[in-house]
Amino acid sequence: MKDVFLAKKEKPDQTKFMNNFKHSPLHLIFSLFFIILYGAIFSSAHAASPPALKYNITASGSYYPYYIDDENSPGILPEIIQHVLSLSNIDAQHIELPAKRTVKYLHLGHIDFDVISPEWLSEKERENDMFRYSDNLFTVEEYLVSLSKNINKWQDLEAIKKHPVGTVLGYYYYDDERFTRVDFHSEKELVKALQLNRIEVAIIDKLSAIYWSNWFNINTQLGALHSQGNLKIRIRAEHQSLLKNINAAIEQLKNNGTIDTIINKYTKNIPPQ
Repeated sequence: MKDVFLAKKEKPDQTKFMNNFKHSPLHLIFSLFFIILYGAIFSSAHAASPPALKYNITASGSYYPYYIDDENSPGILPEIIQHVLSLSNIDAQHIELPAKRTVKYLHLGHIDFDVISPEWLSEKERENDMFRYSDNLFTVEEYLVSLSKNINKWQDLEAIKKHPVGTVLGYYYYDDERFTRVDFHSEKELVKALQLNRIEVAIIDKLSAIYWSNWFNINTQLGALHSQGNLKIRIRAEHQSLLKNINAAIEQLKNNGTIDTIINKYTKNIPPQ
């Protein structure tokens, strides 16, 4: 019994040891080590994560069939861009903005990319070193649009020189110094303005003009081609390292027919003109 008692008595007091360790310089060193190690691991993981981008592709908000305010059928651009972002493994958030504010926010860095045709831009804006461009998504065409009874006057681009022309507020027009802009909020409003004789001619995307003319049963026709070009993702230069994956995604979507399928989904019911 005495031996057992002595053994118990001589057993180290672990609680007392831990309490002493907590207040020892060695404990402080270990604590600092683990704090630094945890911080380094967290910082490394955070640095390796791609930046979360913000973007806008709403255009005027009535840019049918490219953008539609409908969760189930959002339009050509939202569907294509979602595929591109998914394949590129890019985290991004869509920010709804009017067209004029989109341009401002992109220049200020409040958003990181939009979708645009460089052919809409002036030469100075196309060469702006603040931005980089992806490969082509698909082709778009803009025309002079007028009521059928007036369309013969608008078969040549020279006809709009120094003339009032319907345009969308916030949109780029490469030659808007040679005509007088009459801004409306959307393609939809431009077609209605033609019907009400508030303007005689407007510059409108071909598919948008045909769609809204049919929607309102307004007899319009296409005149001279104003621009023909490819829509591209325009991204701020600080994110240009993402373009390799973005372009690879675009190529894959073209090769597997996804882009054509999406375009056909939204254009098959728009009559030709």
